[in-house]
Amino acid sequence: MKKNIEKLLYILINLIVFAGIALFIYFNASRSVEFFCPLMQRTFSTKLIYLTIIHFAAAYIAGIAICAFIKSKTDELCNAYQKRHENISIAKDENVAKIAALEAKIETLEAALESALKNM
Repeated sequence: MKKNIEKLLYILINLIVFAGIALFIYFNASRSVEFFCPLMQRTFSTKLIYLTIIHFAAAYIAGIAICAFIKSKTDELCNAYQKRHENISIAKDENVAKIAALEAKIETLEAALESALKNM
């Protein structure tokens, strides 16, 4: 239930941000922007819509890259935990098998001891 609420909240926030950017572009589509490039020592003029779309796309791609990085790290941690859990489980099973084998040996020795005592 909690995961569904988180997903719904995430989608809702994405839609609100996208709608805000779309409204900003719609109301400022005809405006021009001038900016100074210090490397080239020139002033450039472009439409505001192009800068907004470029920044939105760059932010979206950066967000996807960051999420992919975090997901890969989380997957690595989950796999390491799963391996550790399997190793503990295997060691536990080996110990149970060793105990069963020792109990069988003890029973065999007790039976041999009883038969030796009866023969005396």
